[in-house]
Amino acid sequence: MLYVAGGILLVIVTRNVFVAASAVMELALAALVGAVLLSPVVAVAARALPRILAILLVFMIIGVGGLAIRSVYVTQVQEQVEFLADRGPRVAAEIEARDDQLGEVARDLSLVDRVDELSARAEDRLGSRSDALRETVLSVPTYAVAFILTIFLMVFGPETLSGILGRLSEDRRKRTAAALSAAARATQIQVGAAIVLSTVVGLSIWLAGWWMSVPAPGLLALAGALAAIVPYVGILIGSLPLLLAGLGVAAEWQVALVAIVALAMQLAEAYQWRPRIDHRSLYVGPAIPVVVGVIGYSINGFNGAIVAIIVAVFALAVADDVATDDIVPTPLDGYSEPTRPAPSAEPTPSGA
Repeated sequence: MLYVAGGILLVIVTRNVFVAASAVMELALAALVGAVLLSPVVAVAARALPRILAILLVFMIIGVGGLAIRSVYVTQVQEQVEFLADRGPRVAAEIEARDDQLGEVARDLSLVDRVDELSARAEDRLGSRSDALRETVLSVPTYAVAFILTIFLMVFGPETLSGILGRLSEDRRKRTAAALSAAARATQIQVGAAIVLSTVVGLSIWLAGWWMSVPAPGLLALAGALAAIVPYVGILIGSLPLLLAGLGVAAEWQVALVAIVALAMQLAEAYQWRPRIDHRSLYVGPAIPVVVGVIGYSINGFNGAIVAIIVAVFALAVADDVATDDIVPTPLDGYSEPTRPAPSAEPTPSGA
């Protein structure tokens, strides 16, 4: 009974400690991810400046630019949500009023009610403009701590990692260092490619939405840019809200043209862009971003989803690098099963 009670108490204490330290652990993990991803940028800046000055310059630019973009974009998103709440139900009603199969499907799905619910949730989540600006100001200390921790990891991380690897044998140390370096480079390539692709897709959706005069094109562009993270299918998925909104306010030929462009971009991503990126790094299918992103979002929202996807890609890169090497040392190397002595030949009885 004492052992059982002690085990239950240990589980409860461990859970409470983990929950209490989850924010610190998430901050440390985000700082580690930032240090790995920003190391190439710092390396380029360090060619003209001392390394510590290059690190400070890079983080100063990222910090000021990030806060400015967040404050401006959150304000714009607030306006887009208000516009969507005003015009969205009317556009949905126009789609439901169609006599074709699309109108029938919209009526079956109660599209007007869905749009009303979506608008209400978006307004409750974003709040007012003053709330958004206040949230941006209150987030400054958290970002400052993350930046300081990231700078610390970039300055002292290589020496710390070398000290940890120094406790391994020479062969294992070299192989582990090579695997971690290759995985970090593959992750940097995948994240950089995702940022470029998301930016292109988001701008394309925003321009198409402005051209078709759909409500809240910036909000649709943000959704499309996030969906573009999913390889091979993300562009088409991210374009569906734009196409659906365009059916209610734009001409059919405009919607058809945008759909053709979205399909062409998806094919170009699947057959041109993605193979080149995967050849330089590793293959990442659509399952990893979707599954891991949902888990990360349930833990810590949008930031948790992004960090979880990056960590999953890094772990996949490590596993891929290790699996493709046949000389990886394992704990069983050098182990041989003891051989049993051969049975001695006994003389056969005479006459047998």
